[in-house]
Amino acid sequence: MSMAASWVEVEFEAIFREHYQRMVRVTRRVLRCDSEAEEVCAEVFLRLYRSGPGVAAGGLVGGWLYRTATRASIDALRANQRRGLEEELEGASSGQNEDSADGPLTRLLRGERIAEVRAVLARLRVEKAQILLLRYSGHSYKEIAEAMQISAASVGTMLARAEAEFSTLYERQHQLSRKTSQLETAKERR
Repeated sequence: MSMAASWVEVEFEAIFREHYQRMVRVTRRVLRCDSEAEEVCAEVFLRLYRSGPGVAAGGLVGGWLYRTATRASIDALRANQRRGLEEELEGASSGQNEDSADGPLTRLLRGERIAEVRAVLARLRVEKAQILLLRYSGHSYKEIAEAMQISAASVGTMLARAEAEFSTLYERQHQLSRKTSQLETAKERR
């Protein structure tokens, strides 16, 4: 790395302070595990540091960070599902963000629904999962366009297509899980 391509520590630290907490919140929504979300964010900032200040030259460093973090989160989610760690992550995160007024049944149902949503997100193409995550993390169309390096005019169309595909896959998965549940109930009665 040449001298021109190295970060001024103050600049990098300012970018880190400005974006880190929001990046962790976005990745936590996907992964549901604080430690894994922080690990993904640390890796994203390491990639940024290694890439050099050229990434930030156009003023689009926030978009680069969000795009990289959401992709890394989706990759981590897929890897966890391949390894069968979804239950471990749910168990590790239990006790976090729980409302004491919620009963065990409410928490169980919410956990099942969250697992279904994550499974569907993992099945979507990365771009579709990414646009859904960014939108439902509260980003505007302009911020999404910047993060995904697309025109702001195409965000609405892409978002509608991603929502439609998500809904279709979610409904299929939900119907399949109901059928599986009914089969298990029928087996128990025998």
